[in-house]
Amino acid sequence: MKRITLTLMALLVSLSSWAMDLDSAKEMGLVGEALNGYLAPVVAGNSDVEALVAEINNKRKSAYMKIASKQNTELVNIEKIAGEKLTQKAASEGSYYQNTAGNWTR
Repeated sequence: MKRITLTLMALLVSLSSWAMDLDSAKEMGLVGEALNGYLAPVVAGNSDVEALVAEINNKRKSAYMKIASKQNTELVNIEKIAGEKLTQKAASEGSYYQNTAGNWTR
């Protein structure tokens, strides 16, 4: 009995430290593509999802800023173009995306 308890405890600890990846989060419907070019949680309250969203969005913003600088345009223009492309891609893949009304669609 002790061995089972210890195994279960080890399993729970390893599951809680498991880092979620973007593809898994999209497949599970936890994240979606927002119109602003960034990832967003579909439902708030999951700290792993929120950490993943923050990590991905930081990388995206950095890339968008480089593109905006190269093209001598404002960041918001690049975000808008990226948002359009990413929501179209999500729609074709069957992932969640934000529609023009701001609602999540799959």
